[in-house]
Amino acid sequence: MANRLDKISERDFPWYVRLVFAYQKRAYGQVLAPMWAWGRQPAIMFVFLLLIGRFKRLASPDGLLRTLMSVRISQINHCDFCVDFNAHSFLAAKGAHEKIEFIDRWREHPEAFSEEERAAIAYAEAVTLNDDAGVACAMAGLKRWFKDDAIVAITAWIGVQNLSSKFNDALDIPMQGFCSVPPRSPAE
Repeated sequence: MANRLDKISERDFPWYVRLVFAYQKRAYGQVLAPMWAWGRQPAIMFVFLLLIGRFKRLASPDGLLRTLMSVRISQINHCDFCVDFNAHSFLAAKGAHEKIEFIDRWREHPEAFSEEERAAIAYAEAVTLNDDAGVACAMAGLKRWFKDDAIVAITAWIGVQNLSSKFNDALDIPMQGFCSVPPRSPAE
């Protein structure tokens, strides 16, 4: 449960939110920690879940790149749950472990990341940090690898992950122990 909210029982949620809880228990063995908070606003929760589901069906950015960017965004925003869950998702999708280990120091370990990944991570960092000069510079690198429609999808995903990680950090949503990769400090 969220550490900054009063705890409530599962039975205090509407039946349709409890259906989401039941699905997550089957899929993950437990209710995901953010759902205890999102479930307090069911309409917003369902819109958020639909949005996340829609991204899973997009070709670009692909799932590995999307989760790689998500881990970095989550580190910057200090979202322990998001780092934990997204790193687990990346590794479960057969992502290379060294990419997760070095994601906070990706510039120091260019050998671990493709040029396309470095371009996307640089852009995700710049957007997350609200760095106008960095966004302009990163956009040039991004355009080498992605068409404008894909850049729109990447930018939208960065916004969604910032929403999720800032929401979780503000409410002190805890890690759930999906992955052993610790959260890292943001780039300076």
